[in-house]
Amino acid sequence: MLVTEAQADLRRAYVSGGPGVLVSSAVWFIAAWVQQTQGIALGFVALFIGGMAIFPVSKLMCRFVFRRENESSANPLGMVALESTVAMIGGLFAAWLFLSSTPMLVFPIAAIAVGTHYGVFKTIYGDRTFWVLTAVITAIGFADIYAAPMRGATAWSVAVVELVFGLFLVARTMGRSAT
Repeated sequence: MLVTEAQADLRRAYVSGGPGVLVSSAVWFIAAWVQQTQGIALGFVALFIGGMAIFPVSKLMCRFVFRRENESSANPLGMVALESTVAMIGGLFAAWLFLSSTPMLVFPIAAIAVGTHYGVFKTIYGDRTFWVLTAVITAIGFADIYAAPMRGATAWSVAVVELVFGLFLVARTMGRSAT
C-alpha cells in the first residue's frame, strides 16, 4: 500500500480525523468546567481520564454516526496515531508533576503536549490542517506560560479551537463525499 493510499484509507475510516478532534474538544470543555468549579487538580484528572476515552468514542462515532468501516488491516499508518500518543502521555505526566509546585502551569503544559501530538496527524491523514492545529494549540500553551497568562482559560481556549477545527474537518470531508 502506498503512503497516499494509506492516508486516503484513514481519511475515509476516520472522517479525516474530525470526530477525534471533536471528542477531544468535548474532553477539554469538561476539563475546563471541572477546573473552574473544582480546581486545577480535578480538572487535570478529568482531562486525563477523558483523554483515554477519545479514541474509543471517536471510533464509535465514525462507525455509527458516519457509517464508516474500519481502516484496512494492511494499512501501515494505522498505528501511527496510537504510537504518537505515548509521547503525549509523557507530556501529560510532566504537566502532572507541576500540580503541587506550580499548578498554573499544568494546563499550559498539557496544551503543549496535546498540540505537538497533532503534528504527526499530517502524516497520518496527508492534511496540512493538522500542522495549523498543532501550531495554534501549542501557541496557546506557550502564550499562557510566557506571553499573556490566561489565568485558567487555557482549557477553554483549546476546547474552542478543537471544536472549530473538528467541525471544519468533518464538514469538509462530508462536503467532498457528497459530490
